[in-house]
Amino acid sequence: MKMEMLNIVETFLNDYIGGEEFYDALDEQIRINDAWLYTMISLVEKESFDKLIVSGNFGRKFYKFVQEKISDELASKILVANGSLRKGNSIGLETTNFNNQKFIFIDDSFWAGRTRDVVQKYVEENNGVFLKTFVFYDGNKISDKNVISFYRYYDYH
Repeated sequence: MKMEMLNIVETFLNDYIGGEEFYDALDEQIRINDAWLYTMISLVEKESFDKLIVSGNFGRKFYKFVQEKISDELASKILVANGSLRKGNSIGLETTNFNNQKFIFIDDSFWAGRTRDVVQKYVEENNGVFLKTFVFYDGNKISDKNVISFYRYYDYH
């Protein structure tokens, strides 16, 4: 999978200067790749958690994929938040008391961490425990041991 990601990233770096266009193209590629979604699920299922949070277009695709191809049991553990959280959108989830349940956030890509920060704040304000973030692509300059990715840009560039 890392080689696939490397090839796609290199192609998109040649096609796009970077920024929003690059991430949009990469995120679309991630959403349509069922094999990658299976791999992500296999990795996350090794963790001890109570709930998963996903967001936006990726989150809706991921939830539907789990519900249709994996199991209703796992799908019942997924909360789907609104997209564009990094831009100030409301999280769109019912506020509740999570009673110390453990959460993992799954997203397609990670750049500055603003989406993760919104999700983490929401979980912690509702008495949940935020464990870590799983992503396919990590483009953050700073490595974070609680962000697990299949491809980290700064490992290669």
